[in-house]
Amino acid sequence: MKRRAESAFGLHFDFHANPATGAVIGATLREEDIREICREIRPDFIQVDCKGHPGWASYPTALENPMPAFAMDTLALWRRVTKEEGVALYLHYSGVIDRRFCAHHPEEAIMNPDGNRSDSVTRVAGHYADMLLIPQLKELAGKYGADGVWVDGECWGTALDYDPATVAAFEKECGIDLGGEMPVKPGDPWFEEYREFCRELFRRYVRYYVDEVHREYPDFQIASNWAYTDHMPEPVTANVDFLSGDFNPGNSFNVARYAGRAIAQQNMTWDLMAWNFRSGHGALKLSGVPKHPVQIMQEAAAVLSLGGGFQNYITQYPDGSPRMEQIRRMKEVGAFVRAREPYCFRGKAEHNAVILLSTHDRALEHGNLWGRTGYERTVGLTALMCDAGQPVEIACEHTLRGRCGDYGLIAVPELKYGLEDDMKAELLAYAENGGSLLLTGPFTCRYFAEDLPGVTVDESEQEGRQRWLTVDGEFTGILKDAHAVNAEGAETVGRIGDAERETNLPGAVILPYGKGKIAMIAADIGTQYGACVQYIHRDLIRALAEKLYAPTVKIEGTLGMLECGILKKDGKRFVQLVNANGSHASAECATEDFIPPVLDTVLTVAADKRPAALILRPEGRELDFTWADGKITVSVPRIELFEIIEIVE
Repeated sequence: MKRRAESAFGLHFDFHANPATGAVIGATLREEDIREICREIRPDFIQVDCKGHPGWASYPTALENPMPAFAMDTLALWRRVTKEEGVALYLHYSGVIDRRFCAHHPEEAIMNPDGNRSDSVTRVAGHYADMLLIPQLKELAGKYGADGVWVDGECWGTALDYDPATVAAFEKECGIDLGGEMPVKPGDPWFEEYREFCRELFRRYVRYYVDEVHREYPDFQIASNWAYTDHMPEPVTANVDFLSGDFNPGNSFNVARYAGRAIAQQNMTWDLMAWNFRSGHGALKLSGVPKHPVQIMQEAAAVLSLGGGFQNYITQYPDGSPRMEQIRRMKEVGAFVRAREPYCFRGKAEHNAVILLSTHDRALEHGNLWGRTGYERTVGLTALMCDAGQPVEIACEHTLRGRCGDYGLIAVPELKYGLEDDMKAELLAYAENGGSLLLTGPFTCRYFAEDLPGVTVDESEQEGRQRWLTVDGEFTGILKDAHAVNAEGAETVGRIGDAERETNLPGAVILPYGKGKIAMIAADIGTQYGACVQYIHRDLIRALAEKLYAPTVKIEGTLGMLECGILKKDGKRFVQLVNANGSHASAECATEDFIPPVLDTVLTVAADKRPAALILRPEGRELDFTWADGKITVSVPRIELFEIIEIVE
């Protein structure tokens, strides 16, 4: 059986077992269904439920939390059949979030500032790990021989804990006397220190349970859902075996390419999970609308093209049996992944542009310990740069520090609080030494303008105000809350105005800075593009990029939106071409069975020498090309969803 590092395609099933359903676990589970999944869909791994957020184990555990009624030991059947079929078996297990445990052990639930206990969130500094989590994971590894566990409800589920023991530990470790005054909100004395202490308690909890399970079962593979990803954008400090997360069921394609880039920077085994349905969608608020396989394949492309593994989530029936009518539709998704796996899986991005996802700024903005507060700014800028044909990565401070010079362009989206002083200084030094910075958003532009003599950003009130945006002298779009940027010697690329006669306000400028350049757009164009796609926004980014840096792969012409990048794998270069057409963010479009193809694409690719051949994968067709002045020029007439050009040297 493959380990997670070797696994490009998986299926995830869970149902968060709950006695309220009245289900008898395993009543309709059939061995032949499990075998059909293994033989017909042929995933590298299957993840099935064993304990969800309600806290009830959906297998006959020897510990305290089994469901009331079982027709069979479902987990034993899943393990026996998957092992016989050579498919790895992982378990979905809810960690920090456990309603049953909190109800039976209220002293082990976090305490809110008002003294009341949570009904669902366990104390990571309490005894939950020793009482249930670790013994149960060891049971899964030992008795059942499972290959690993995907621990759900963790970094995004944990919360500030005001239990007296936690407060006392904070005061002792940090040397701070709170005097009985609890820091409960931003601005309170010691609030940020207390919040960071609670974050550290979670990090210790993950390190502790992972190491304890590995001590007895070193081959048991563990991931804490969304840890060390865009939810928790920081260095990996626990011995987890892989990183993973399940991206939003709505606007999934855009979230996938944002989350995938954020997780890829960690240089670890990783995969992302797409839900195969959308819920609460549109005005009707429909629940569980199944996506068409074409949609799921496009979402898979967003992940695979970054080098990651892909898994798809389909719910189980309340008795734990699989929904075969939906699972059978995954056969073509599996074939789609398999055909492209050799040319992308575990590849590493060739550096071009990068977006800074600031750990420091996000930590200050989050309402809880971790999460996605304010993520729309970076999601939108990622989608905008991808749709504008820019090969782009995402990096946090810990992966960007000391490596700024690896990138031709560094983009900083709208910030809320700012950066650490040394990071800001390093970015300015990068530009001064010949790099190119792209700053977007009023706060970010003003924040950097503090260090740029002669640069000012209009301070007049703009909230809610629409302004025309022009690129190349045409009124072609709208920016909201846009401020003029005034800088002597700057080149104006985009202009903003309120009416036809007011068109001379500099809305997007490029100013020389040392040997490099700094571009500024004093409007949160990322959030605006994510909320309301406008082609003029793409035109503006293309126009700026053309003047800021020279990417190693460039789209010269195309009909449709195309995402491009280059992965390096096994000493080869593979150009990744992902069709980005579709109604990804539309509340009025739950499913799509047709994604318009991208037509008439012309690419240029930097290459030191003439390649022996260009092969379009997975089709295997050789492409005609020219090579001159260190550049390959190649045409691709039609891109359905995800095509790859192998550069053969």
